[in-house]
Amino acid sequence: MTWLREVPVQLRWTVVLGAVGLALAVPFSAPDGTGMQWDELVLGSVAASCAVMVFRRLRVMERAAARPWWPPAVGAVGFAVAQFLAGSFPGPEFDGFGVDDVILLLGATSPLVTCAVQAWRVIRTRWSALAVDGAVVVVAILVITEVLRTPLVNPANAPEDLRSLVLTYGAYAAVMLGGAGVMCTVSTAAMRRSATTLLVGVALQASAAGAEAMAIVSPSWVWTAASDSAVAAALLCATLAAHRAPLHSVERTARASAPQISPAGLVLVVAAVLGMPLALGVGVLQGEPLSTAAELGIAVVLLLVGLRLVLRIREDSRVTEDLVRSEEDFRELIESSSDGIAIIDAQFRLLFTSPAARDLLGIDGATARDVSLLDLVVPEDRDAVRAGTRAQAAGDGSALHFRVPVDGAEPRELEVTSSERPGGSRRVLYLRDVTSRRLRERELERMAYTDHLTGLPNRVLLFRELGVVSDDPRALLVLDLDGFKAVNDVAGHEAGDQLLVEVARRLHTVVRDDDLVARLGGDEFAVLLSGSVADGEEVAHRVVDVMARPFRAGGQTFAVGASVGVSTLATVGGQAAFRAADAALREAKRAGKGCVRLAETDALVVSGMEDLSFAAALAQGTLSLRMDTACNAEGGIDLVHATPVYEHPVRGVVRGLELWSVADRFGRIPDLQRWLLRQACAGIALLDEPSLGVAVSLPPGAANAEGLANEVAAAVADAGIEPSRLVLSFTEETLMTSSAALVPELEAVRRTGVRLCLDGYGMGHSIWALLARVPLDLVRVELSSLATRDDTDRALTVLASIARTTEALGLRSIAGGIATAEQRDGAIAAGIHLLHGRALPYDLTVEDLASQLAAGHAVPR
Repeated sequence: MTWLREVPVQLRWTVVLGAVGLALAVPFSAPDGTGMQWDELVLGSVAASCAVMVFRRLRVMERAAARPWWPPAVGAVGFAVAQFLAGSFPGPEFDGFGVDDVILLLGATSPLVTCAVQAWRVIRTRWSALAVDGAVVVVAILVITEVLRTPLVNPANAPEDLRSLVLTYGAYAAVMLGGAGVMCTVSTAAMRRSATTLLVGVALQASAAGAEAMAIVSPSWVWTAASDSAVAAALLCATLAAHRAPLHSVERTARASAPQISPAGLVLVVAAVLGMPLALGVGVLQGEPLSTAAELGIAVVLLLVGLRLVLRIREDSRVTEDLVRSEEDFRELIESSSDGIAIIDAQFRLLFTSPAARDLLGIDGATARDVSLLDLVVPEDRDAVRAGTRAQAAGDGSALHFRVPVDGAEPRELEVTSSERPGGSRRVLYLRDVTSRRLRERELERMAYTDHLTGLPNRVLLFRELGVVSDDPRALLVLDLDGFKAVNDVAGHEAGDQLLVEVARRLHTVVRDDDLVARLGGDEFAVLLSGSVADGEEVAHRVVDVMARPFRAGGQTFAVGASVGVSTLATVGGQAAFRAADAALREAKRAGKGCVRLAETDALVVSGMEDLSFAAALAQGTLSLRMDTACNAEGGIDLVHATPVYEHPVRGVVRGLELWSVADRFGRIPDLQRWLLRQACAGIALLDEPSLGVAVSLPPGAANAEGLANEVAAAVADAGIEPSRLVLSFTEETLMTSSAALVPELEAVRRTGVRLCLDGYGMGHSIWALLARVPLDLVRVELSSLATRDDTDRALTVLASIARTTEALGLRSIAGGIATAEQRDGAIAAGIHLLHGRALPYDLTVEDLASQLAAGHAVPR
């Protein structure tokens, strides 16, 4: 019973207590109104309780969304006042039609205002048609009651002074049913449930008015009980309708406010209209003559139906004109659009093509119909078009790209998006010529991965290739020219550039075609080749030999050598191999010019870790999560940094970059990244701290960009936390060593509400350009990197400048490496928002973190 859970607890208690109160009060209330009216006091209490509940609901609703529900709230207050007056002062003061009845009628008609406001929110509402329809229903109801000789319109047995009141109650019932029925029959999807509930309440109010009139005509506790029960139920329905209304306003657009039919309103209107001929038939069978009022009512109904027919004809004519005009505008838009529009069926046959689409596809108007789209695509792209179209719903996913042949030229590249009506078999394609754009994109991609001077792959492409998992042994050479500075000093930078181009040419002469030669920057180069470390050493010596030959540049001859460091990728990941080769290069430089040094056995290589299994590690409890805290100036924990920890039975504890390197070696980077995101979100969700955030780092050379946004969204959704509680942290090196897809993925992640943090702020080469490329929320700076080890004062001075800069940029700042109380106090004085380091709680499990949070402060003050 899902609907019962939607009912507020106070409303449930009001139902129970109101039913009990009426059961006890009705037998002791005088039907003729001369004695104490206990039942009206109970109804007043029910109305007051409903008014309180509606006002509470209005407080949490947006102003626009609450606007339709103010009249019922005020009406409930007025109804309660009227009932308390009538119940507390029996006798001539409030007997007959008096002040209490005026207040009662004003409050009881308030739902009509709500119905009118809701009808206004339905797009294309025709008020003239609504008025005529409402009048038809009202008059039809009055005719039915007149034909059937009901006391509501013929109160012959009522006291002379109360007949007007009986007629008023009857007219009220007809007006409420007709007006609310017509205005609430058509609503929007967002308001349909509340409109239906309100309509039921209005029907109960009309029933209560009829029962009240009968109680005047024929005083009896039965009519009193029926009237009181219907009034109480109507109040409760109005309250429930307010609680079912959306909290936020719905934008009045064609999609948000499209008409939706309410079954309850439709039944009420149809019953009223069809009830009139049925009542006439019953009267004829009983031999009852029609009264003048009935005949007049029938004439009015027929007149109104005729008027409604005229309005319908005019509306249909207007709609037809609008449709014709829209079709002409649409056709003109299609004909003049530079983008092509085509319609295909399930078999890819072209059913319609615009002139631009025919130009793009290379067909003419005579052969445009019943041509298969697949026949127009180059054979190599047909399978991709067939699979891409059927694999995803229209309008979902990325645009589809395919090529169409062009006589005497390169194939034309088209970008296609599509739309499809639900349940339809036809799909509308939107085609755009992207040949020039794709050429530019490929050129930009080539430039992004190419050194502009030598034409060699650059550092970014090298690290991308280092991240590729391969079962074949590979070796990495990192080399630096000896004596290159003298070339620039003597012959100038142009001569130096010529020499670098010659170096690139010579390197290609000593490697195979499938080996990768890259320029790292300046006079540093790298070679990634297939083979063992011995093969790498052999190539390194050939490099030294070829670089020892004289160079001719700028009209002069120079002797420039090279030193080389060699590492293997057979046992370590790409990032670790580069660090090892770079260390070996430094050893070679220290040994003298023209030297080759091999990297020592990497400490990351651990015997027995080849079978690294995350599933087994989780089952055995060897892969776990540790939290380092980041605290505010008051010592409270605002953010924690999640780090994966692997407890190996032989190696011991492996964490941080060491663990990422091991995962890189065995191709488990995506698994580790996915596990870390999910565990970090799940761990923070267990803590009763809705404002506590968790940061996850994307390490340099090990960030998996593919599907990152989807992984983040899944982790956040599964944990049930707010996206803003998750922070993705990365360095400039992470962006440089990852694929070009990382920045778009980070932008997609931030659009979901997840925050981004730049680690190592100020330590990169192009920090301001990076701030323009990637939308950031936080930055982290390592205090120890701002000055020499013992110069804390200078580090804090630089830190204060960084704090002012980030504050001006609207970023929150985090200071890392806080190891002493002096550094902590200095960072706070510098204006840093959060502190992180060994002076604060670190290496905590989720349970340890919960204990720290329970203590209230992480830092003793």
